[in-house]
Amino acid sequence: MQKYIVRRLLEVIPILLFISIVIFIILNAMPGDALLQMRMENPRSFANDPEALDRLRAHYGLDQPVYVRYGVWLGKMLQGDMGYSSTYRVPVLNLLRSRIPNTLILTVTAWLIGLVVALPIGIYSAIKKYSVFDFMATGFAFVGISLPHFWFALMAIIIFSVHLGWLPISGMSSYGVTGTWDVFIDRFRHLILPACILGFVQVAYWVRYIRTALIEVMNMDYIRTAYSKGITRKKVIFKHALKNALIPIITILALDIPYFFGGAVIVETVFSWPGMGRLMYQAVLGSDHNLAINCLIFLALVTLMSNLMADFLYAFVDPRIRYN
Repeated sequence: MQKYIVRRLLEVIPILLFISIVIFIILNAMPGDALLQMRMENPRSFANDPEALDRLRAHYGLDQPVYVRYGVWLGKMLQGDMGYSSTYRVPVLNLLRSRIPNTLILTVTAWLIGLVVALPIGIYSAIKKYSVFDFMATGFAFVGISLPHFWFALMAIIIFSVHLGWLPISGMSSYGVTGTWDVFIDRFRHLILPACILGFVQVAYWVRYIRTALIEVMNMDYIRTAYSKGITRKKVIFKHALKNALIPIITILALDIPYFFGGAVIVETVFSWPGMGRLMYQAVLGSDHNLAINCLIFLALVTLMSNLMADFLYAFVDPRIRYN
């Protein structure tokens, strides 16, 4: 197992290198750069000296070929220098340190909400196959899959924030709130809407996968054998059927972790949540390539680590799986 872990971790390095090349080429193929964005925001900034834009472009190496710029960027990255954000005028590392915890709070909460809601619904829907509850759960799943995040987010804001006034519209905290307990309650209230929207949309997918995986296992011969031995229905479902259905369920739950970070781009933007998703959206919108590439590489790293975690959980839930 240790050799397998080391080998998989070493495989991450060339994969991340290839991903960084693709991201760098795509971002630099986009029209415009940070200097042109600056000129668009303030057209008079270079009015007195039109050649200043060319000098700045030469100073920052933006006039060099893309492979030269990538080599310079990679060399700085290997030294731990992520560069500066042209939008925020601060080091990129400082931005990532301040935004990653906020995104983790949102995504982990949403993931737990989705798991707590989807698991019992999917199990009960598989047990009561073709019942009224099963048809309702399937209908809910199709509706959830069909409607996008931003629609749910806007409807939630209109209902719970505008009309009812129960929860804050946006942000992560309210101005002027002091005291440990008051701050905790305030941040919890700000977290409810974005976490629920991000989690409940994913419930629609998970219910279908959990239901399908469990129904497939319950049609196996060893399940019928367990019933013929007089084992109770509850024990057959939770000890035999559900345990053997965990492999596809783990695949979905683990590999959907990057989806939460990707979905957070929309949810964080709608709710003005100061996380990685909103940061990445603003970086791409503002042609802040240095910040955007680091955000996208972070998302790629989360995806690779999720795949690795899924492989480890396979061996944990199924003793027949061995990694050499």
